[in-house]
Amino acid sequence: MTIRATLRSPRPSRPPRRRFKVALSSTTGAGTVFLWVIAQGAQGGLLVLLASTAAVLGGVSAVSGYSSMHRPRTTRPLVDGTDDAIYVPPSNVPASSRYFRGRNSELDAVSRALGPNEPSDGVRVCVVHGRGGLGKTQLAITYAKRWSDEHQSLVWWLYASSYERLLGELLDLAACLDIPDHSSKSVILNKLWGRLRDYPGWLLVYDNVQGDSLGPLNEEADDVRPSLVPTVGNGAVLVTTQRREGWEDLRGASVEPIALPDMDAEDGLALLRARIGAADDERALRDLGAQLHWLPLALTQAASYIADAQISVEDYLHRLPDHSVGSPATTYRLSIERICADEPVAEDLMRLCSFFAPEDVREETLLQHLTVIPSPLREVMEDQAAFNRVVRRLSDHSLFSRSGDRRATGVVYAMHPQVQASVRTAMDEQTRLQWSQTVVLLLEAAFPHAPDRLSERAACEGLMPHVEAVCEAMTQEAQEGLSARDAGTLARLLHRAGAYQDNRCDWVHALEYFKREATLRETRPGDVLNLATARLAVARQHYLLARIDVAEAHCRLALDQCLQRPNDATFLPLQAQCLRQLGGILLENIQFDKALNAVGQAIQIYEQHGAEWQGLDRAAAEEEAGLIHRNAGALTEARACFESAEKSIPESSRGEPEEYVVFCAGLRRDEGILRQDSGELMLAAENLSAALSKFRENRGADDFETSQVAKFLADIRRRQGEEARYRADTTHNPFIRRRRRREALAYLREAADLLDPVVELHRKRSSAEGHKYAACLNKLGSLQHAQGQTEQALETLREAESIYLAKYGPEHHYLAKTLSRLGPVLLSAGDRPGAEETLLEAKKIFTTRLGMNHPSLVAVYERLVLCTTDADRIAEYRADAQKIRDRIRAEEVAAAQTRNRTAGGPTPPPS
Repeated sequence: MTIRATLRSPRPSRPPRRRFKVALSSTTGAGTVFLWVIAQGAQGGLLVLLASTAAVLGGVSAVSGYSSMHRPRTTRPLVDGTDDAIYVPPSNVPASSRYFRGRNSELDAVSRALGPNEPSDGVRVCVVHGRGGLGKTQLAITYAKRWSDEHQSLVWWLYASSYERLLGELLDLAACLDIPDHSSKSVILNKLWGRLRDYPGWLLVYDNVQGDSLGPLNEEADDVRPSLVPTVGNGAVLVTTQRREGWEDLRGASVEPIALPDMDAEDGLALLRARIGAADDERALRDLGAQLHWLPLALTQAASYIADAQISVEDYLHRLPDHSVGSPATTYRLSIERICADEPVAEDLMRLCSFFAPEDVREETLLQHLTVIPSPLREVMEDQAAFNRVVRRLSDHSLFSRSGDRRATGVVYAMHPQVQASVRTAMDEQTRLQWSQTVVLLLEAAFPHAPDRLSERAACEGLMPHVEAVCEAMTQEAQEGLSARDAGTLARLLHRAGAYQDNRCDWVHALEYFKREATLRETRPGDVLNLATARLAVARQHYLLARIDVAEAHCRLALDQCLQRPNDATFLPLQAQCLRQLGGILLENIQFDKALNAVGQAIQIYEQHGAEWQGLDRAAAEEEAGLIHRNAGALTEARACFESAEKSIPESSRGEPEEYVVFCAGLRRDEGILRQDSGELMLAAENLSAALSKFRENRGADDFETSQVAKFLADIRRRQGEEARYRADTTHNPFIRRRRRREALAYLREAADLLDPVVELHRKRSSAEGHKYAACLNKLGSLQHAQGQTEQALETLREAESIYLAKYGPEHHYLAKTLSRLGPVLLSAGDRPGAEETLLEAKKIFTTRLGMNHPSLVAVYERLVLCTTDADRIAEYRADAQKIRDRIRAEEVAAAQTRNRTAGGPTPPPS
């Protein structure tokens, strides 16, 4: 049955029918008085009767309209079928073992820890910890089903054996809650937390948490990944883990740790009796439990063996080694030996699956590429009936599990992590290498070759936990001196995994995969092209994370490898990419001439050798050259590059509407920023509004490129609001003053609507991309100042200042931009000397790093005018600002004259 629960949401607007009713009743009611007056003064009886009747009916209508508008509020039940209810997917909690017994006191402890609380109390977290095999998962399943029976709310099971696996599970939950897909995992995660914040009574179970699979647990953790635990909302989180410590500082949550003890003898006896299914000697059962330390996993495997072999408990005890100390490894070894007597390939199947992630091993991953699986396992897997028989035997002994249906969602397999560890430990080095390499071959064959395609996103995400698991195993083998037999296959898998993470804006994880790939390819001297490609990918991730010096070093390594083969045409596309990436890095380091030279060389490669290449590479390189010119203050040259970029779009690319539309929207954005730099706010707003519409249409409102356009447009609206308010304050006409003040408020309100979601979007990724977050804070601080929120503006801009100081040091022009905005705020706060000192520091950085005539200096000079009463200095600042304006205007006129002469049109007169 579909369950729907209501959200606390803003009061909905009145529907059209109700609005009409209210308006009609109000009009009728207003006419009542008028009709009554007529009736009082009427001479004819009929007229009096009609007027009086109309007055009464109008009064009734007015009362009805009032009641329609002011209905008393009622509390909706938790579950209903209204249109504004939110869909709650059925619980995905795994099936519980029918042999689970006891643990009543621990279940009661979990209930107390996660019991009801006030919505303002936040997330409650219960951490059930203990050694492997104690039955933590079965305890959590039992409690989750109890919660599901008692609450009509979301109950969701999350496998958390690794960060990748857990993140994929949360993305699946978001999809089940109808949260729109997005290229950035962080955006989807933030939307999921927002949904849970407004949704009451949910329970999330994080099963088998390992190490740092939840991400950073507190704000002080040195981990740039987003945390995977919700911190707000009226809900509960149940964690099962072997980790004992570190939970007390979990951010934004009330944490209750519960240590799971060994199972007591009575519960253990109940489990053995239920699983064996036959009466047996009580003393023998107690001896078996004591020998296995009443460990539930070991007890279950032992009982499964006894039931399958139809032997007595005493016989099983004789087969146990004397050194058995409660580990499932001993019971596993007995079980697998018995199974292999009938099904020799069973152990090979377990060896294969021990290198996958513990859960969600898809049947198609195992069976679609059987040629890479060694014999004799391959022959058995080719026979569906024989394969099912082996799986069933392993499942009967609690060594393996199978779930799903081939006719519906598909079949998946799983192994308990404790069993996986036992299987891997029992293998010698060469056997371990053989089966880990087999898993690499399977995953490489299954992993999509185009991980950036939307259609391949689900497949990539489902395979990522297995890629991470086998990479960890291969890393361990490398540390033990073992080398992969086919390093190229693993390198290809690593590259695709990194490309997928890059496409999902997870640059931290992408960097790790590309670094592993580069390290692996360094061991293969002949694979120079792929090694250079991997190094360029590493450089790009460092660049995106604002690690500029490291990025440059890796980029130059990749470029040098390309330049060592000047006559090899296969290296030319990569060489051009290296040069463009180097241009972006040099731009960040304010080396404009070198950056232009690097991008110019890439453009030359495209002109001489790129005619047969498809795509927008040439056009994108022209755009990048324009961005360098724009940052250098050469606005005319920047505009010329953007025009050349539009002309360089190949006809073949025009057949791909989204790619072409987005690129052209980017050029429109660039033109808008140029107009902003030259002070043409109306034209800037027009270009950016058009670009924003296209980005939203093709990339979505939460895309990071879309947010950049919204950020610039918000800053322009803020400046337009300030100009409208200045014009209002300088006019003597009260009607014009009022109209302009309304315009100013409207501009500032639009700026806030545009900027607020952008700041929130970047705040969530501030640990990894603090430089982008600081750029948003610059805009936000200026907007707060325009809104009269001086204290908030000071705090915001100081935060941006600290980020830039930490990222780039005290002499970067990004810091100068913050100081330029901070000066007016200090002036409004009454600190005139501090404002002047701050603006002079900005002026110093700009002139030192960008030159005396950079457009950014205009605003600095204009603001310095307000900080001094010295007439000579005021005149000097104004003259310096005007000089830069005149230079920009002269360059624009000269460029226009050149274009007109080329086109044969009239030459415009100078302004």
